[in-house]
Amino acid sequence: MRVAADCLLTSVVTEVTDEIRRRLTIANPRYQAAKKYGRWIGKRLQPQLRFFEEEEAGLRFPRGYANQAVLLCRQLTGQGPTVLDQRRLLAPCPFNFTGELRPYQQQAVEAAAARSFGVLEAATGSGKTVMALALIARRGQPALILVHTKELLHQWRERIAHFLGVEAGGLGDGMQEIRPLTVAIVNSARSRLEELAPHFGHLVVDECHRVPASLFTEVVSGFDCHYMLGLSATAFRREDGLTPLITLYMGDLVHTVDRQDLVRGGAVALPELVRRETAFTYRFSGDYSAMLRALTLDDERNELIAADVAAALAQPDTGILLLVSDRVEHCESLTELLSARGVEAVLLTGRQAATQRNAVVEALRQGRVRVLVATLQLIGEGFDCPGLTTLFLATPIKFEGRLLQVAGRVMRPATGKRARVVDYVDVQVPLLRRSAEGRRQVFADWHTK
Repeated sequence: MRVAADCLLTSVVTEVTDEIRRRLTIANPRYQAAKKYGRWIGKRLQPQLRFFEEEEAGLRFPRGYANQAVLLCRQLTGQGPTVLDQRRLLAPCPFNFTGELRPYQQQAVEAAAARSFGVLEAATGSGKTVMALALIARRGQPALILVHTKELLHQWRERIAHFLGVEAGGLGDGMQEIRPLTVAIVNSARSRLEELAPHFGHLVVDECHRVPASLFTEVVSGFDCHYMLGLSATAFRREDGLTPLITLYMGDLVHTVDRQDLVRGGAVALPELVRRETAFTYRFSGDYSAMLRALTLDDERNELIAADVAAALAQPDTGILLLVSDRVEHCESLTELLSARGVEAVLLTGRQAATQRNAVVEALRQGRVRVLVATLQLIGEGFDCPGLTTLFLATPIKFEGRLLQVAGRVMRPATGKRARVVDYVDVQVPLLRRSAEGRRQVFADWHTK
């Protein structure tokens, strides 16, 4: 078996290749959803997705499946394949990590270091960036870090300067510089794969569950680095239903840092959940987006949210309040409602220019913002402000991983901090009521497990 950017398995018994084909064929979530809701399927939407290619020389499949393929060969034939390792290993590039790892972080780094490629799954607030930088320094290879937002691009470069004492290169948001340690937005890396690949022996993919499937597979497959590390949030599932892609392309799960590690280590402030029932009604017929639009336009519900934020702000020692919604228009209307109540709220959405968003973040860090209204997309990743104390969920969150990630914004520990999450429970809509019950259970687990 040749291992480089992908794997090529040759000269093995049919029983092995048949089993690999079976395991690398998965149901297409888009096809299943279209069939379930009666949408048009057409000829291009296939019921199954196959993550292998037949060649005269043998069977080609993603590199992340290499370990599983070896185990399968041993299981079915009694011996493993001969492995020809052609992964790229460059001259050593020393980096000096100056941080101090918590015990659970040290354990995670040790586990990841024992495998040349794989996925580190870590709960929000665990310090995934710090752990990855410690591992980069330990492996001593030129490294490329792939991110999917400009905010993460800049945050990584700041952390690299702080913990490794070097200036990282950057690709994206106007930057076009390749250095031994480079951070790239995945879209920018996509257009320069052939140029980038020879420069790096270590690939890190941050928030690998968030990169669109086709982009993720194309870019990761373009690198033959000796080392690969995928960073993913605990309990996160790809919203496109293609969660298996993470391990197929990045490798097996090598370690999990769960929430109780963080609680015991004092890395998070456990949040109190406050549930507020609304009078919103809707006859759901399968179109979730239409229901969400109706919810965001409901005047009575929006007034309830604005009143709650204003009341919280009037309390002493409230810290910074964070109000999040899945829709830009909803954020804008809630900001207007707060203004009408005399509350000066600052808006943060993807429609704003980068300079404006950066100014908002800087004002927030300087303590000049009391109420922030933001979209889930912007606040979910690459956002760190320990002063945030109370989170208002203006729209329901269906996925546990995203809920924990957003809630993590108010769970950064700080002296005297009381973290709270205010959830709006739409009890008149069965689907939304069940969704809220799921969120309640997630927070209950934080306190009981």
